[in-house]
Amino acid sequence: MSHKKLSSVLLISYLLLLIWILLFKFSLSFSDIAARLDQAVRSVNLLPFQGSKVVNGKLVLNEIILNGLIFVPLGVLLGIAAKNLSLIKKFVFICLFSFAIEILQFILGIGVTDVTDLLMNSVGGILGVGVYYGLALLVPETKLDRGLIIVGLTIGILFLGMVSLLRFSYH
Repeated sequence: MSHKKLSSVLLISYLLLLIWILLFKFSLSFSDIAARLDQAVRSVNLLPFQGSKVVNGKLVLNEIILNGLIFVPLGVLLGIAAKNLSLIKKFVFICLFSFAIEILQFILGIGVTDVTDLLMNSVGGILGVGVYYGLALLVPETKLDRGLIIVGLTIGILFLGMVSLLRFSYH
């Protein structure tokens, strides 16, 4: 399979993984997902960093930072798979995908629709694009793409193995 096809498969797989993580919170069965949907509670926070989790009077930064970090691979994968898209179009895609996740959270009543998440997801994805372009300045593009695809496939296979183990031990 060519680098272009592999990178496209990785990108689509990662988008699906983000949907599973952010909307379905790692649920391993349809009954778990249905139970979440039955307990739908809609909540919206439009003030950046205001409705974020506070414990003992202190803002919990790790959740905010993790929201950004989980989108970094999306930006890197866009750098590999979507070479025909301009930088602006990549940024718009990342922002729109994050926005769609937040809207779906509201529609489905899963989690909190939060502008902080939208901002951090977008920043993380944009940072990922920057990481890709920064690495491309140091490493020839074909070697970089090949290396990142190998890393992505390896992580993907390990992740699928872990999910499979959890799934089979879950039932």
